[in-house]
Amino acid sequence: MKALIHVDREDQVAMSIALSNAENLLEAVPGAEVAVVANGDAVLFFVKQAPASLRDRLSALAARGVKFYVCSNSLRAHGISRDELLPLAEVVPAGIVKILELQEAGYRYVKP
Repeated sequence: MKALIHVDREDQVAMSIALSNAENLLEAVPGAEVAVVANGDAVLFFVKQAPASLRDRLSALAARGVKFYVCSNSLRAHGISRDELLPLAEVVPAGIVKILELQEAGYRYVKP
């Protein structure tokens, strides 16, 4: 089972739900593949200055194989450099393209 979780706004509740979705899927379906794509204001969750509790949760999910993709266009719009990002964040040229690529690869779209 493959899940694509899309976050696009700086909404702590929505981000928490997104991460809970990933955690719950990994618990319920061992071997599930999870990708999180962040664009828009959601890229702000992936900076090194993010709250420690969020950084810890992201790191724990990355250790379980969750992939985190962050939109380069959104980073540029927010004036965020790659150096400011958490190491677990993989920058992609455009979030929308990554979403479509993952869907073509069999990932199911989830939007909390």
